Amino acid sequence: MKGRNYVLISFLMLILLSCGNDDMGGEIDEDIISVEEGRRMQIAVLYDKQITTLQQKHSDLLEILVTESENFASAPSQASLVILQQAWKNAFLQWKSAEIYNLSIQASFIHTRIHQWPVNTGTIEVNISGTQSIDTDYISSTGANLKGYGAIEYLLFHDTDAAVLLEFTTAENAERRLQYIIALVQNLKEQSDILRISWTDIETVFKENLETGVNGSQNRVVNALIAALESIKRRKIEEALNTESLAVEQLEAFRSAQSKEAIAANLSAIYNTYLGDFENNNNFGLSEYTIEVLNRPDLDKAIQDSFTGAFHDLELINGSLESTLISNVDLIENLRISIQEIIAMFKTDFSSAANIVVTFNDNDGD
Repeated sequence: MKGRNYVLISFLMLILLSCGNDDMGGEIDEDIISVEEGRRMQIAVLYDKQITTLQQKHSDLLEILVTESENFASAPSQASLVILQQAWKNAFLQWKSAEIYNLSIQASFIHTRIHQWPVNTGTIEVNISGTQSIDTDYISSTGANLKGYGAIEYLLFHDTDAAVLLEFTTAENAERRLQYIIALVQNLKEQSDILRISWTDIETVFKENLETGVNGSQNRVVNALIAALESIKRRKIEEALNTESLAVEQLEAFRSAQSKEAIAANLSAIYNTYLGDFENNNNFGLSEYTIEVLNRPDLDKAIQDSFTGAFHDLELINGSLESTLISNVDLIENLRISIQEIIAMFKTDFSSAANIVVTFNDNDGD
C-alpha cells in the first residue's frame, strides 16, 4: 500500500513540475529567440554599429574634401589636384557603403542630392560660363544631376590631370570653375550632415518598429538591400553590357575609373549587413536571425555561398571595370549572374522564410 502511494505521489509531482515549466515561468530554452526579439536585436545593432557609424565616417571624409578643395583653390598645382582627387575617391567610396540604407522618401530625396548619375555636363559648363554668383545656395537651387559626387567627379577627372589643371588656372572662367568646385563640395557636406542628423532624429522609431509588413524596419532594410543589389545589376553592370557604342560611359564612375571599387563597396556593405559584421565585430545580423530565429542554417549557408561567388567574380576582374569592359566582357557578365543569384536568394528564399513583403520590383527607378 505504501509503495502504491509513493508511486502515485511521484506521478503527481511529475505532473505539477511539468505544468510549472509550461505555465508557471519554468526554465526556457535559452537557444530559442522570438521573432520580435530577433528583429529588435538585428535592427538595434544595425543602427548603432553600422548606419550611424557610416554616416559619421562619411561626414568626416567630406570635411577633409572641403579642406582639400579650399587648399587646391588657393594654390592650384599638380600636387594639390592629385590630393583633391584622392580625397574625392575616399569620400565617394565611403558613400558607396552608406548609400544602401535608403529607407524612406526623405532619405531618397537627400540621396539624390548627394549622388545622382549621369550628370548633365553641358549645363554644368553653361553655369560655369554664366554670370550668376556661385555659392552653396546656388548649388542647392540646381537639379540633382548638376551637383553631388558626379558633378565633382566630372570637374576633377573628365580629362588628363594636366588639362584639368589648365581649366582651373589659365583657361577662360578658371576662377568661376574654382568657385564651382568649392561650392559643390560645401553643398555635398551640407547634404551629408542633413542626412546624418535625420538618422539621429528617427533612432527610436527605427528601433521600435518591429512590426511584420512593409512598414517594419527589418522589412525596409531587406527591401533596401534588394534595391541596392538590383541597382548594381541593372544600372551599374547591365546598362554597360547592353550598350553597343560608348559602353564605358554607362558605368557609374567611368571618369575616375572607380566603378569596380564602387560596386565592391556596395556589395561589402550589403554582405556585412547580412552578417552583422561591423567594425570587425561579429554582431547579431540577418545571418544570426536566419539561424537562431528562423532555424534555417541551410538558407544561411546558401546566402553566404552566393556572396562568396560574387566576391570571387569581382576579384577576377583585374584592373578597372572600364578596361575590363573592353578587354574581357565575359568577366563582367559572370559578375552580373552572381549578383542575380544573391537577388534571388533575398527576393524569394529569405523573404519567404522571414515573412518579408518585397515591395521593390524590376521596373522601379534607381
